[in-house]
Amino acid sequence: MFKFTFQVEPDEEIASAELKDGETKSAPDANGTSTVAKETPEVYPCEELTFDPSSHSNKTAINPDVTSTFQPAPDCSIEYLNQLALLDETFTDDIVTAESDHSDLVPNRYEGGLKVWECAYDLGQFLATSDERKAELHGKKVLDLGCGAGILGIEALLFGSSCVHFQDYNKDVLTKLTMVNYDLNCRTTNETEAEAKEPPTGQVKFFSGDWGCFTDQYQHKYDLILTSETIYSTDNYTKLLELFDRKLEPEGVVYLAAKTYYFGVGGGVRLFEQAIDTDGRFQHKVVWKCETGVKREIVRMTRK
Repeated sequence: MFKFTFQVEPDEEIASAELKDGETKSAPDANGTSTVAKETPEVYPCEELTFDPSSHSNKTAINPDVTSTFQPAPDCSIEYLNQLALLDETFTDDIVTAESDHSDLVPNRYEGGLKVWECAYDLGQFLATSDERKAELHGKKVLDLGCGAGILGIEALLFGSSCVHFQDYNKDVLTKLTMVNYDLNCRTTNETEAEAKEPPTGQVKFFSGDWGCFTDQYQHKYDLILTSETIYSTDNYTKLLELFDRKLEPEGVVYLAAKTYYFGVGGGVRLFEQAIDTDGRFQHKVVWKCETGVKREIVRMTRK
């Protein structure tokens, strides 16, 4: 079974194993005994991250064994790091906790961004297989929300978007995965190569942190918001709809790809549609469905 090679200090590992989830030790009381108190969840810090090309490997330095290829259309091919590339990385305790618990989620810390989920492929292929939808990306300001590997934002750049912002919850996901994938696909590495394509010229930024903080802290607005696998938790629906309202241009469009039902966590397309209707600011339409295997859908949202 595959496992990431996470590095944890032994003392920290032992200490964390002695506590139940969500608990933390307090200082000894007057009788010299320690009590266990519930830890108040903290919102993951929201930051704009600086992309430093010198800190990332270029195409010629990355072993092809650690990259995979997504080709949603004949004129679009995207390379991205696969799990093998991350084996020797050192990650934060948040991601270490997720791996050790065999979980893709640590609430308020890590939201599964190191994996490429099925719906990202669905939306990438949906956008790339129609001239109308490719034209919808050209020259537009795009937000890849919950970007993970960054496949959707990279695709938007390759199809001529003028500006793409990548946002994911965890900083490690952006610095060790998203930025490297952007570098693989959107930067020239050898200007003397006769067959080298001109790199995309769209402006790029990277943001980590909580959606609410991202909405409040930055004033950018977008023509398109692309997001996949982001509605598994009903607790975040209000925050997500507020982000759409404040970040979307008046004539903007949201493309949201998700599973019809997320068994075990409670969310899904039907519940999110109910939240949209209750909220009242958007209209929505299912524009694509997969009825075989795990049922998945793509929803198009615009303002009323």
